[in-house]
Amino acid sequence: MFSDVRIDFPGEENGFCPDVAKLRDGATTDETGHWRHEDVEFVAEVISKGTAANEYGPKKAAYATAEVPVYLIADPYQGKRHVYTEPKDGEYLDEHTVAFGVDADLTGTVVGLVLETGGFPRG
Repeated sequence: MFSDVRIDFPGEENGFCPDVAKLRDGATTDETGHWRHEDVEFVAEVISKGTAANEYGPKKAAYATAEVPVYLIADPYQGKRHVYTEPKDGEYLDEHTVAFGVDADLTGTVVGLVLETGGFPRG
């Protein structure tokens, strides 16, 4: 996993630096030295006051278009976390939203872990 590294996702002006991203094992950079969006398995974004529209809008659409299997948004202003899976045709077909304090069980996904959310800050 890494943080704040630019990845070019499909579409115009979709070069994003996810807060946290996980690449598949064996991922390599392209000819320009950048990570390939095809290798991204998981992205997590934390909402701030100025980024909410971007995280729920253009980034979510770009990640779904790129078929990133798991996209997690931690939203301290809602006190909730959102997990999006099953990307198809530019959208996520499955969304699971719960309040902080309920663990995100990602063991059935490519992430393969349980994310404890009880300590997530609220805005």
